[in-house]
Amino acid sequence: MKRSYKTGIIIILQVLFLFAMIGVRYYTLSAGAPVLLKAAPVDPWDMFRGEYVMLEYDINWIKNENLNIEDLQKKDVYVLLEKGEKYWHAAGVYVDKPDLAGPRVFVKGRVGYFDEFKEQYHVSYGIESYYVEEGTGMSLQQARAFDTQIRIDRFGNAVIEKIIIP
Repeated sequence: MKRSYKTGIIIILQVLFLFAMIGVRYYTLSAGAPVLLKAAPVDPWDMFRGEYVMLEYDINWIKNENLNIEDLQKKDVYVLLEKGEKYWHAAGVYVDKPDLAGPRVFVKGRVGYFDEFKEQYHVSYGIESYYVEEGTGMSLQQARAFDTQIRIDRFGNAVIEKIIIP
């Protein structure tokens, strides 16, 4: 009886962990600020994952002069976003959470590498993959560029809400 009690606790903890993972994304979708980004597809098909689109945003590339800190590779950063005419753009990069003033939000990202040719850092935000219905991946590839509506919560977590093909 003691053994089944421990097994039951382990199963309950695993289920609670899964619900917590889903709950964080749901919170971001329901309470997050809407942000419109310009995106371009990178790869619309993978033999093992099915049809999905790897997305590239303008905010994935941060200019070297915007960063004051050396050796940022593989470190978490907060990218301050400002609303432009239509799209949001990166207005600053911080190691600590920035103070927000006006219509600004920040998104948490991770610096991957420094491209010496572009003299820019590549930052990933966890919104670079978007799974699509079977048969729709090629239409996204042919679009070449489209808009992505994302939601960013107050902690800097981002979730893709929808893709808008013009």
